[in-house]
Parts: sequence; structure tokens; C-alpha cells
Amino acid sequence: MSEAHDITARRWDENYERDIRSSWVQNPQIQREVNRRMTGKAERFWLQWFFEDFTHRKIGRVLSIGCGNGAHELLIASNGYADYVYGFDASPSGIKQASNLAREQGLQAEFSVGYFEDFTKQPPDMKFDLVLFAGSLHHCVNIEEILMAARSALVPSGMILVNEYVGPCYQLYPAERLQIINRVLAGLESKFKKSPEIQLSLPTIEQIFANDPTEGVRSSLIQPFLPLFFEPIFERGFGGALLHPLFDCLNSRKVNDGSPESETLINNLILLENELTRLGCVKDDFLFACYKQT
Repeated sequence: MSEAHDITARRWDENYERDIRSSWVQNPQIQREVNRRMTGKAERFWLQWFFEDFTHRKIGRVLSIGCGNGAHELLIASNGYADYVYGFDASPSGIKQASNLAREQGLQAEFSVGYFEDFTKQPPDMKFDLVLFAGSLHHCVNIEEILMAARSALVPSGMILVNEYVGPCYQLYPAERLQIINRVLAGLESKFKKSPEIQLSLPTIEQIFANDPTEGVRSSLIQPFLPLFFEPIFERGFGGALLHPLFDCLNSRKVNDGSPESETLINNLILLENELTRLGCVKDDFLFACYKQT
């Protein structure tokens, strides 16, 4: 395993062991807004919408590339959305959690430790009806090879389901966006922020490689590359240009406390992001999309 693999695996092992998740969607108001952007219904989670409202049928075999701790895959299996689910990931801790839960619940789901490079060199002999990328493709250096391998793993009528960060590589936001975020921060009361004078700054190259050298490594190429390999069925941006980076600077205990003032603040931030996106001031950083085998 390369040094980059080692750093990434250690980081995600720690996240799964400590149950660390992306902070913006831990806020219930934002989760409902993200649901609305993805599915058109504030209370409808994207996987439920896809299998129950969109496909209207049970899927045969599902392959999840970069499955993490198996949260999405276990949901698919436990709800009977597929006959069989297989996922692999670089995090041994994540795979252990997923495997234990699948075994305890008696689910038709299997998990193993694996890397993108292994999959591209030798895709499984088994063919799948659906390939899932849920927050994993933006960690892939060689997007072209992973998409080609995913295509070879699909049955002729198979589909690709994507829920991904597709914003600037390494989250190196353009100067205009950084200015917008920091102006919003400057206008917030201190009690809503991690510290009174906090400002968002771009990561240094040393920070990028110390934290996770694969985080958003070629993320901005995902959306233009996918239609080169598959035929789009639907593509929906679901925001995040303001809310995603902003939440890392906020006092999570305060903004998630459910008080009227906190709920008003979050609602205003949601409206601001929607308006900035509508006016073309920012672009969606996240993509929910489905494609079919060409």
C-alpha cells in the first residue's frame, strides 16, 4: 500500500471509529433541504427515492465502490431494494463495522477491504445491475480507469448511481467564492461561529497531504467525465457551494440546538445559497445522478 493509501485509510478508520461525519448535513434543516434538492421531497432520503419512487423495482446485484462503513449498502440490503450487495473500501475499520452489521442482521451483503487500483486491474467476474458511488469517486486519482472498470462490471442494461462532491479539486475554492463565504462569516454573531474572528482559508499543500491526499483529488472532472462513459438518465446538482465550507467554521452546538434564532439563521443561509446558485454566482458542489450502460 502506498503512503497516500496509508494516510487515507488511517484518516477514514479514525472517522468511522469516532463516528465523524460531514458537518453540514448533520443539521436537520439542511438535510431536509438537501433531500428536497435531490428528490423533490424534504422528507425523502435519496436512496429511498431512487429505489421506491424512481426505479419502482427490485435491483438484482449492487456493487458499491468505496463503501466506507456500509451505511448506504446496509440500508439497501435491509430494505430489500436488491437481492445482493457487495462493497469494498480502503478502511479496515469501516469494513469491519459493515461486515459485523450485515452478519448480525442476516443480510445479503458482503464487504471486503480493497482499493481502486485493485478493482481497475481486475474487476470482479460477477456482473452487477447497479454500481454505486456514494462519496467515493472524488477520492479516485484515475477517474477514467475506475469508470471504465465500472462499465465492464455492469450487465448490458446496468446503471450507475452517483452521489458525489464535484466541486474544485482539493476544495481549493476560487477567490470570489472564498470572499462570499468570508463576508457571510463576518456578518454572523460570534455565538454562531467557532471563534469570533474565524475566516475560511484555503488549505496549504502540506495540509492537503497530511490530512488526506485523495480528498477531492480530481473532483472537478467527475461531472464532465461521467457522460463520456455512460448515458445520462438524470443529473441533479444539490448545492453545497456556501453551506458545505461554511459549516466547518460554525459553532455546531449552537447552530444545531433547535432554537428559533438558530433555525432562522440556517433558513436564511439556505435561501442565500439557493439565490447565489440561481444567479450563477456559485455552482453546485455536489451531484446526484444516474446513468445507464451505453
